[in-house]
Amino acid sequence: MKLQMSKGVSRFAALGLLFLAIWLVYSLALAPIVGAYREVDEDIESTKSQLARLESISQSYPALKAQLDELARRTSKSGVYLAGSTDALAAASLQEDVGAQIGRAGGTLRSVQILPATSDGDFKKVTVRVQLTATLAQFTRLLYSLEAARPFVFVDNLDIKNRRTRSKDADPDPELIIRFDLYGYLRPRIS
Repeated sequence: MKLQMSKGVSRFAALGLLFLAIWLVYSLALAPIVGAYREVDEDIESTKSQLARLESISQSYPALKAQLDELARRTSKSGVYLAGSTDALAAASLQEDVGAQIGRAGGTLRSVQILPATSDGDFKKVTVRVQLTATLAQFTRLLYSLEAARPFVFVDNLDIKNRRTRSKDADPDPELIIRFDLYGYLRPRIS
């Protein structure tokens, strides 16, 4: 038994099969290629916009570098940071300064120990542990001279003990054994 279709139905079926074949060729072969080209075009546009942003940033580099150099010059002359390009040199300078200030205040330096440098955010913290003997008046002068001097230094872990035991004839200004950590900061490296 042969199935006979009218001319209109057979033309419609033939056109349907043709459109189906065209759609299959497009969706299986051409659509992935067109999609890949579209993605490449989007990537090119994105790269162009990034390049434009980077070019504008690079044009502002000389002005920003000049500002950074000026800031570095001003902070190096401000006396806020410890002298020395390394933590060992800064600690040696701090050790020398505190020894001289103890002598000027009238105290006696017993020992100075350089502690390992530590990082405190972007800054390098340089610390020395100091032990001295002084009267309360001498120690007050020392603290004032440390506070008033440059570079800025900070006293931490202060421990004060009376050198002598109690007696009937109490000395109004006894000699004290004083220990503390003295620290300052190195100027951060700006690159």
